[in-house]
Amino acid sequence: MLKRPHQFLMVTFSLLGVLVLLLSGCGPTGTPVNSGSNAKPVRGGTWIDDIPNAPDSLIPNGGPSTFNALVDQAIFAPLFYGDKDGHINAGIVSEIPTLANKDISADLKTWTFKLRPGLKWSDGQPLNADDVDYTWKLYNDQKFAAYTTVGFNLIQSADVSADKLSITFHLSEAYAPFISIWTDAQATPLPKHTFSQYAPDMLKSKQGLFPSVSSGPFMMSESRPGDHYTVVRNPNYYRADEGLPYLDKIIFVPVQDENTILKNLQTGSITSSWFLDVSKMPAYRALTNYKLSINPVTVNFEMIAINFRNPILGPHREVRQAMAMAIDYASLRQTARQGTASPLCTPHGKGFNPGYQANAPCPQFDPAAANKLLDQNGWIKGADGVRAKNGQRLEFNYSTTSGKPWRQQDALIIQSNFKDIGIKLDIQYVPADTFFGTFLPSGKHDLAEYEQNPIYDPDESTVVACDQIPGSGGGNGNYSFYCNKQVDHYLTLEKSTADPVKRQDAFNHLHQIYLTDNPMDFPIIVLYGPSDPGIAKLTAHNYAPGPEVASETVNLWEWWCTNGKC
Repeated sequence: MLKRPHQFLMVTFSLLGVLVLLLSGCGPTGTPVNSGSNAKPVRGGTWIDDIPNAPDSLIPNGGPSTFNALVDQAIFAPLFYGDKDGHINAGIVSEIPTLANKDISADLKTWTFKLRPGLKWSDGQPLNADDVDYTWKLYNDQKFAAYTTVGFNLIQSADVSADKLSITFHLSEAYAPFISIWTDAQATPLPKHTFSQYAPDMLKSKQGLFPSVSSGPFMMSESRPGDHYTVVRNPNYYRADEGLPYLDKIIFVPVQDENTILKNLQTGSITSSWFLDVSKMPAYRALTNYKLSINPVTVNFEMIAINFRNPILGPHREVRQAMAMAIDYASLRQTARQGTASPLCTPHGKGFNPGYQANAPCPQFDPAAANKLLDQNGWIKGADGVRAKNGQRLEFNYSTTSGKPWRQQDALIIQSNFKDIGIKLDIQYVPADTFFGTFLPSGKHDLAEYEQNPIYDPDESTVVACDQIPGSGGGNGNYSFYCNKQVDHYLTLEKSTADPVKRQDAFNHLHQIYLTDNPMDFPIIVLYGPSDPGIAKLTAHNYAPGPEVASETVNLWEWWCTNGKC
């Protein structure tokens, strides 16, 4: 990966909370896929990328799909961006705020972001701190209906400097993950001079899927929702003088059918794809003109959200615990995921330090003990093998996204595991846009499997905090509808300190509650830590998917093709 002519700043935020290690003068570690030891980037070429699902919004923070950011990373330049190693880097800011440079106050309530001078929008208008100020206020406007206000809702006020090159935020409470919420394209400065004409209904306007003004390496050229999204080089990109981006054009094509993706790879009609169906790994490995990219840094987690509003699942801790004990986790990793997953039972993968706990009290696969636990609590098997008590039957719907065969295998393995302990699962597959858009928030599930992206910080508030229950007004990610004031207490502690030891202690207490403490344990069941494979042509260079939300496209401005032909 190229070093920038200007100072290149990189910081690891606990991987990612607030650590004050500041590195300068070097790029991210490791070698991107197909970089080539002596390869020199060339400009030109059209890169075609099959993406897992159609974006529901191309205005950052405008919709629930995690795949929005794949395209947004092309058209919006973030304040901070991540890389393949999960590190946070300076984007359009001139430096990373730290305690050492005093851009963060000791109480973690005051944060100053300093922008690079001379930034422009694609239409030539200045991009400055006024746009950053406009953006956080827009996200907190209920009429805009941002997907999440986590962190933004803590901003009490912000001061824009006279030269408009810096903005200082004043938070209502200490919030260690503050930089992470501004990292990558899930939340970037928006063009006040354009979007204010459409607010607060811009998501319903043409701008929603065809932003007319951008700041990233590319700008929108064509948007045909559900079919393809074409972006072309932005001449006003802040790194244009470095020759970036290298590509002329990227065409993002949403394809949910994994057979179609494989066919496109076999015919060589696409340059890359990501979030591949791991059940087809032998077929991907057989492709001689492509190379797989599997990032060893794992921070995401595959989980089951247990709906506490269900009259059985909420009140009966023994049922939730028996479920956790009945799952054959090794089979999920080896059979369904084809080995592209690591053991994990908490929301903190090995890439998080603090966060990851090697000695966490993980549930062990023990169907005999699970059966005994249900027996002891009066759940009796009927003639059909399904347990019941006081007229309540242990039969639940198990919902997950359609179009991903490994999730179908997960569901079938878990269905069989639960049958062995007298629990019946009725499996249903829901399209991803519906699943995250209306299905989960409305609580139509009993048990729901999906992958969670922590977004550069180990804070898991969005998954379990009381104010993240859909309809609570604070967010929209706690699909267990679970509220535990003790959990909220430790979430507040971990977000209020920059000390990695204190933060780890808070996480360990949370793990204890999730996994062992009666009666509010097992609000979720973490199945494993997935490694989401990507693939790119041998003639495609610097393809280096990261472990986080924008994942595949974290460095797309550095993608290039041999002889400019992709």
